[in-house]
This record gives sequence, structure tokens and C-alpha cells, in this order.
Amino acid sequence: MEISDELPKPHIFDKYWNYFESMQGNASIMRFSDKKGTTHHLPCSKGGQQGDSLETIRFAVTVHLPISRVCKRHLGCKVVGICDNFFIVGSLSIALSCAADLKQILKADLDMVLNVSKFNHYFPDPTLNIVQARFTFDLAVNADHSLSDLADMEAGISTDGI
Repeated sequence: MEISDELPKPHIFDKYWNYFESMQGNASIMRFSDKKGTTHHLPCSKGGQQGDSLETIRFAVTVHLPISRVCKRHLGCKVVGICDNFFIVGSLSIALSCAADLKQILKADLDMVLNVSKFNHYFPDPTLNIVQARFTFDLAVNADHSLSDLADMEAGISTDGI
């Protein structure tokens, strides 16, 4: 399967699939009520409204297939996630390659941009301080052209836990 190929799906989703794709790719007006009971209307270029229980299911089903395709190509990593929240465990180069591939596939297949402010990297090496960890991360990203999509993500770096 290549980027932008038609996504395979379980037949059980056939009657819902057009709705799923429609909600991912069409503009809408999102509505929410604040704590004072005032309803607000926000234009949305695509996607659904977070907090809508059907939206969580729709979003998870829509992104699951491209994510599983990426995972099959990066067997040296362990990946766990729900919707657009991922934990990728592996050596630095392998995990970053998986993250870059994930970002590219979701953009190509679903026109979805990962929320970069949530991208964090944990270095479990107790000999590294935060400055060394940041340097190691930046060096790895800048040394490999295939990771260039990660360079602008301003990843969080941690040496003392996730």
C-alpha cells in the first residue's frame, strides 16, 4: 500500500465509511456551551468536535488504518496510542523514523497534521542531563533528511519521566 491509496476497511464499517470520510474532510460549524450556558459557534475547516462520543469512535476508526500501516513498516518500535496520542518506544533513530513516517502518512492520507505541541521525547538514560538530551535529539533530527518533518515540531525533551 502506498501513500494516498484507497484505504482498506473491515466490511462491518461499509455503511458508516462515507460518513467517516465526510466528517474528516469537510468544513462544519462546531458548537459548545461554556460553564455559563452560552452556546458558541466556531467554524472548523475539517474534522469533528472533540467531546462528541461518536466523534471519538469515528476519529479512531479513520486514523487506525494508516497508523497500522506505519507500524507494520517499523517493527523495531513498539507503538501504542489512541486517536492522535502516541507512545513510540525504540532506539532514537528508529523511533524518530516511525514518528516522521506517521506524520507524513496522516497528512497524505487524511490531510491531518499531528498536534506538534504534544510531541515529547523521553531519554531514559540517567547519564544525560536535559541539555545533552536536547542536543542529542536535535543532532539526530538534523543529521537525517528523512526526519526533516520533525525539525519544526519543537519537541519536548525529558530525562526524568514521561
